[in-house]
Amino acid sequence: MILSLLILTSIYTFYMGYTDGSNAVATCITTKAMRPRIAISLSAFVQFSTVIVMYFIIKDLTVASTVGKGMIKQASYVALSSKKAFLFMLSALLSAILWSLVTYFLKQPNSTSHTLLGGIIGAGIGAFGFRAVLWGNVFLRIVLMIFLAPIVSVVIGFLIQKLLKKIALRCSSGIGKTVKVLQWVNVGLLSSAISVNDAQKAIGIYMLIASLGIGVMRATPPFYLVAIFGGCLALGMMLGGYRIIVTIGSKLFKIKPLMSLSSQFATNIVIFSSSALGIPISTGQVISSTVVGIGISERIGGVKWLTVKRIVLGWIITMPATIAFGAGFYLLVNLIFGG
Repeated sequence: MILSLLILTSIYTFYMGYTDGSNAVATCITTKAMRPRIAISLSAFVQFSTVIVMYFIIKDLTVASTVGKGMIKQASYVALSSKKAFLFMLSALLSAILWSLVTYFLKQPNSTSHTLLGGIIGAGIGAFGFRAVLWGNVFLRIVLMIFLAPIVSVVIGFLIQKLLKKIALRCSSGIGKTVKVLQWVNVGLLSSAISVNDAQKAIGIYMLIASLGIGVMRATPPFYLVAIFGGCLALGMMLGGYRIIVTIGSKLFKIKPLMSLSSQFATNIVIFSSSALGIPISTGQVISSTVVGIGISERIGGVKWLTVKRIVLGWIITMPATIAFGAGFYLLVNLIFGG
């Protein structure tokens, strides 16, 4: 049972790398600051390395704690049978994976964070009842962030673009080379920020499985398992989502080198801050919003608002859809295997 859940967790971690990882290099590839192969290889290496460093350095994994303990009341797990615990986690992971596949083939933008969290909440409702969910925590750390994170990202992107543009106008003609170098640095920082947030979601799933008492598991994952999660993120990054690069780099707003730098700075601020506060956010949501903020600061008419509306629709429907999927999956698997 444990092995099957960890395999599903690894599959979902790969999917996070496949979709979210591309966000780290989208703007710098579009502006030709870096060659695609070099940018992707660098980002994959940084994402894997960050997971390893995080395991040994960061002891308080706040995002992982939110995923593992912050959504379902711990009292629900007391005297829980191994079979029911397994079916609960199986339903949560299947919900997240299935919804991700549906949105991928429909080419509908999707948040990996909200997909996973919605699946856990839905499966929790199916297994333990509506009152088992920590709704206050869910509302403040998840639902509110679905709406607040994009607004904050738009504002920060807008302000940083205005600031960098003023600085660039006062600098010499050599500013172009400086911007290019800074984009390289920011790709590393952004890859690290995305890795910290996404890897903690995978670790949070492990913590949740461990707290359910399915077999004998340590409270925190062993090193080899964290390395596997890091490898899944990096592999997903290596193989993933060119269309995400195109959407962020050109279909939201025509990005130029200085704008790419502004977007990277703004995204780093939001993602590192949210990780420190224990808020699992959508990295794609953040970087898309910073690009929109930059577009507004430059030329509001240049923003591709139809694309923006499509992305926002994906953000809005993901949580309720995956909650429904999670609850439905639990009722189905419990009917089949519950006995």
